[in-house]
Amino acid sequence: MEVHHHPHVPTHVKPWKEYLLEGIMIFIAVSFGYTAENIREHYIETKKAVSSARNLYVDLVADSVEYASSLQRRQWQEDYFDILNKSYQSNQITKDIPTVYAAHQLLAQRLMPIMNNMALDEVKNSGALKFIDDKKLKVAIQAYSSMAANIKVREQREFGYIDRLVDPLTVGYFQFDFYRKFSYNTKIVNKKIIIDMPIPPNLKIMNEDKLDWNQYMATLGMLQMIRESTNEVTIIPTQKKCNELLVLLRAYLIEHNAFNE
Repeated sequence: MEVHHHPHVPTHVKPWKEYLLEGIMIFIAVSFGYTAENIREHYIETKKAVSSARNLYVDLVADSVEYASSLQRRQWQEDYFDILNKSYQSNQITKDIPTVYAAHQLLAQRLMPIMNNMALDEVKNSGALKFIDDKKLKVAIQAYSSMAANIKVREQREFGYIDRLVDPLTVGYFQFDFYRKFSYNTKIVNKKIIIDMPIPPNLKIMNEDKLDWNQYMATLGMLQMIRESTNEVTIIPTQKKCNELLVLLRAYLIEHNAFNE
């Protein structure tokens, strides 16, 4: 005859302190896991932010050079205009056609700095900006980014003016075969335009009898006023923002050892 043994079922109840202790341990374990995951994620995102900041730094160095170069070339335009205007004011402009060609070819050029947007957009759109822990640097990045629209607006203003009023002068009154040769063969010495190329003997203003010199100089003069305004309200302030951001960004990258990677 078989004897069936029933399993022993404990009948005592755990003290409430044990349940409390187990709950606390579970809570601590979950909290540690969550905190560790957050730390890991923050570390990864910070590394990405530093990498994006390094790319931005490279672009900003190029931008800084571009602004300085652009302002220098635009100053040359101002200098060439001053020489041409002096010739006009002294009634010598029709006697020095090579100077007109040399000045016009530079004044008709579209010279505006181009802001590199790729790394800047990456920092803003990838979410990297929120993982940059320097508030001053964040503000500087946003301030510099906002200048891009200003450059575009001024570019459209200048280039639109050249399209409408200056290009027709170029096409209507300048011999193209000679005109294009002046682009890389002129300079200013002692407030005079020096042309480092043989002057074609038959160089002339086409349709000169139809050219209103007063209107011609007024058109170029207005273009220079537009350029001066662009320099003052857009290019120089943007250059300043760029250089300020470079200083902050370099300090941030040094702090995160980004130049040693």
